Amino acid sequence: MLVKCMFSGSGGQGSALMAKLVCQGAMKENLKVVMTQTYGIEQRGGDSTANIIVADEPIGSPLVENDANIAVALSKSIYHQCFHGVAPGGILFTNSSLVEEPETAEGFTQLMIPASEMAVQAGSVRSVNMVMLGAVLAKTGLLKYETIAAVLEETMGKKKPELLEMNLKAFNAGFEAGKGE
Repeated sequence: MLVKCMFSGSGGQGSALMAKLVCQGAMKENLKVVMTQTYGIEQRGGDSTANIIVADEPIGSPLVENDANIAVALSKSIYHQCFHGVAPGGILFTNSSLVEEPETAEGFTQLMIPASEMAVQAGSVRSVNMVMLGAVLAKTGLLKYETIAAVLEETMGKKKPELLEMNLKAFNAGFEAGKGE
Protein backbone atom coordinates (compact mmCIF):
# COMPACT_ATOMS: atom_id res chain seq x y z
CA MET A 1 0.00 0.00 0.00
CA LEU A 2 1.26 3.46 -0.93
CA VAL A 3 -1.16 6.39 -0.92
CA LYS A 4 -0.22 9.91 -1.97
CA CYS A 5 -2.35 12.72 -0.55
CA MET A 6 -2.56 16.44 -1.30
CA PHE A 7 -4.48 18.63 1.16
CA SER A 8 -4.82 22.21 -0.07
CA GLY A 9 -6.60 25.41 0.85
CA SER A 10 -6.12 29.03 1.68
CA GLY A 11 -3.97 29.84 4.68
CA GLY A 12 -6.03 29.52 7.84
CA GLN A 13 -8.34 26.80 6.51
CA GLY A 14 -6.37 24.09 8.24
CA SER A 15 -4.97 21.97 5.41
CA ALA A 16 -1.69 21.57 7.32
CA LEU A 17 -3.53 20.54 10.50
CA MET A 18 -5.54 18.04 8.51
CA ALA A 19 -2.30 16.57 7.16
CA LYS A 20 -0.67 16.46 10.60
CA LEU A 21 -3.66 14.58 12.01
CA VAL A 22 -3.38 12.02 9.20
CA CYS A 23 0.35 11.67 9.93
CA GLN A 24 -0.30 11.10 13.62
CA GLY A 25 -3.05 8.61 12.81
CA ALA A 26 -0.84 6.74 10.35
CA MET A 27 1.85 6.40 13.01
CA LYS A 28 -0.74 5.10 15.50
CA GLU A 29 -1.67 2.45 12.93
CA ASN A 30 2.03 1.53 12.53
CA LEU A 31 2.24 2.85 8.98
CA LYS A 32 5.10 4.77 7.40
CA VAL A 33 4.41 8.43 6.62
CA VAL A 34 6.17 11.52 5.24
CA MET A 35 4.83 15.05 4.93
CA THR A 36 5.96 18.12 3.02
CA GLN A 37 4.35 21.56 2.88
CA THR A 38 4.26 24.54 0.58
CA TYR A 39 2.62 27.84 1.37
CA GLY A 40 2.47 31.42 0.17
CA ILE A 41 4.25 34.24 1.92
CA GLU A 42 1.01 35.67 3.29
CA GLN A 43 0.18 34.84 6.90
CA ARG A 44 -3.49 34.26 6.16
CA GLY A 45 -5.19 33.81 2.84
CA GLY A 46 -2.25 32.57 0.77
CA ASP A 47 -2.51 29.13 -0.77
CA SER A 48 -1.18 26.26 1.31
CA THR A 49 -0.64 22.61 0.43
CA ALA A 50 0.44 19.71 2.61
CA ASN A 51 1.51 16.56 0.78
CA ILE A 52 1.56 13.24 2.59
CA ILE A 53 2.57 9.75 1.60
CA VAL A 54 1.23 6.89 3.71
CA ALA A 55 2.62 3.39 3.15
CA ASP A 56 3.11 0.05 4.81
CA GLU A 57 6.70 -0.18 3.51
CA PRO A 58 9.59 2.32 3.56
CA ILE A 59 8.93 5.40 1.43
CA GLY A 60 11.59 6.14 -1.19
CA SER A 61 10.63 9.70 -2.06
CA PRO A 62 8.50 12.33 -0.30
CA LEU A 63 7.31 13.90 -3.55
CA VAL A 64 3.70 14.17 -4.66
CA GLU A 65 3.84 15.57 -8.19
CA ASN A 66 0.55 15.51 -10.07
CA ASP A 67 0.00 11.93 -8.90
CA ALA A 68 -2.11 12.24 -5.74
CA ASN A 69 -4.41 9.32 -5.05
CA ILE A 70 -6.37 11.56 -2.68
CA ALA A 71 -6.63 15.33 -3.10
CA VAL A 72 -8.61 17.92 -1.15
CA ALA A 73 -9.42 21.41 -2.43
CA LEU A 74 -10.75 23.54 0.41
CA SER A 75 -10.71 26.83 -1.54
CA LYS A 76 -11.41 28.16 -5.00
CA SER A 77 -7.92 29.64 -5.39
CA ILE A 78 -6.18 26.25 -5.09
CA TYR A 79 -8.84 24.17 -6.86
CA HIS A 80 -7.24 24.06 -10.33
CA GLN A 81 -3.87 22.98 -8.93
CA CYS A 82 -5.60 20.16 -7.04
CA PHE A 83 -7.70 19.20 -10.05
CA HIS A 84 -4.60 18.77 -12.19
CA GLY A 85 -2.71 17.01 -9.40
CA VAL A 86 -4.93 13.92 -9.16
CA ALA A 87 -3.62 10.62 -10.47
CA PRO A 88 -5.75 8.46 -12.76
CA GLY A 89 -8.14 6.49 -10.57
CA GLY A 90 -7.72 8.98 -7.70
CA ILE A 91 -10.32 11.02 -5.83
CA LEU A 92 -10.62 14.80 -5.54
CA PHE A 93 -12.69 16.09 -2.61
CA THR A 94 -13.88 19.57 -3.59
CA ASN A 95 -15.45 22.13 -1.26
CA SER A 96 -18.57 22.90 -3.31
CA SER A 97 -19.40 25.77 -0.94
CA LEU A 98 -16.56 27.73 -2.55
CA VAL A 99 -15.96 26.02 -5.91
CA GLU A 100 -19.16 26.76 -7.77
CA GLU A 101 -18.05 25.87 -11.30
CA PRO A 102 -15.98 22.68 -11.10
CA GLU A 103 -14.22 21.20 -14.07
CA THR A 104 -15.36 17.85 -15.45
CA ALA A 105 -13.22 15.05 -14.06
CA GLU A 106 -11.95 12.46 -16.51
CA GLY A 107 -10.01 9.45 -15.28
CA PHE A 108 -10.62 10.19 -11.61
CA THR A 109 -13.54 10.78 -9.25
CA GLN A 110 -14.52 14.23 -8.01
CA LEU A 111 -16.73 14.45 -4.93
CA MET A 112 -18.47 17.74 -4.29
CA ILE A 113 -18.88 18.27 -0.54
CA PRO A 114 -20.46 21.51 0.80
CA ALA A 115 -17.78 21.54 3.49
CA SER A 116 -17.95 25.21 4.48
CA GLU A 117 -21.70 25.04 4.96
CA MET A 118 -21.39 21.81 6.94
CA ALA A 119 -18.67 23.37 9.10
CA VAL A 120 -20.88 26.36 9.93
CA GLN A 121 -23.65 23.96 10.94
CA ALA A 122 -21.16 22.16 13.19
CA GLY A 123 -20.24 25.42 14.92
CA SER A 124 -17.65 27.32 12.87
CA VAL A 125 -16.44 27.64 9.29
CA ARG A 126 -12.95 27.09 10.74
CA SER A 127 -13.76 23.38 11.07
CA VAL A 128 -14.02 22.97 7.27
CA ASN A 129 -10.85 20.86 7.39
CA MET A 130 -12.47 18.43 9.84
CA VAL A 131 -15.50 18.03 7.57
CA MET A 132 -13.24 17.14 4.66
CA LEU A 133 -11.06 14.86 6.77
CA GLY A 134 -14.14 12.90 7.80
CA ALA A 135 -15.28 12.62 4.18
CA VAL A 136 -11.82 11.45 3.06
CA LEU A 137 -11.63 8.71 5.68
CA ALA A 138 -15.17 7.47 5.07
CA LYS A 139 -14.75 7.30 1.30
CA THR A 140 -11.19 5.97 1.12
CA GLY A 141 -10.66 3.98 4.31
CA LEU A 142 -7.16 5.46 4.48
CA LEU A 143 -7.24 5.28 8.29
CA LYS A 144 -9.74 4.02 10.84
CA TYR A 145 -12.37 6.40 12.18
CA GLU A 146 -11.41 5.49 15.75
CA THR A 147 -7.77 6.37 15.12
CA ILE A 148 -8.47 9.93 14.01
CA ALA A 149 -11.08 10.43 16.75
CA ALA A 150 -8.39 9.44 19.28
CA VAL A 151 -5.83 11.75 17.66
CA LEU A 152 -8.32 14.64 17.81
CA GLU A 153 -8.93 13.89 21.49
CA GLU A 154 -5.19 13.87 22.22
CA THR A 155 -4.46 16.96 20.14
CA MET A 156 -7.34 19.21 21.16
CA GLY A 157 -8.73 17.63 24.30
CA LYS A 158 -6.05 19.00 26.64
CA LYS A 159 -5.20 22.33 25.04
CA LYS A 160 -8.58 23.37 23.67
CA PRO A 161 -11.37 21.19 25.05
CA GLU A 162 -13.99 23.71 23.90
CA LEU A 163 -12.94 23.12 20.29
CA LEU A 164 -12.87 19.34 20.55
CA GLU A 165 -16.64 18.92 20.57
CA MET A 166 -17.14 21.23 17.59
CA ASN A 167 -14.36 19.57 15.59
CA LEU A 168 -15.67 16.08 16.35
CA LYS A 169 -19.13 17.21 15.24
CA ALA A 170 -17.66 18.54 11.97
CA PHE A 171 -15.57 15.38 11.51
CA ASN A 172 -18.63 13.19 12.05
CA ALA A 173 -20.70 15.25 9.58
CA GLY A 174 -17.99 14.84 6.97
CA PHE A 175 -17.68 11.15 7.70
CA GLU A 176 -21.43 10.68 7.12
CA ALA A 177 -21.24 12.70 3.89
CA GLY A 178 -18.31 10.59 2.67
CA LYS A 179 -20.16 7.35 3.38
CA GLY A 180 -23.08 8.61 1.30
CA GLU A 181 -20.95 9.35 -1.75
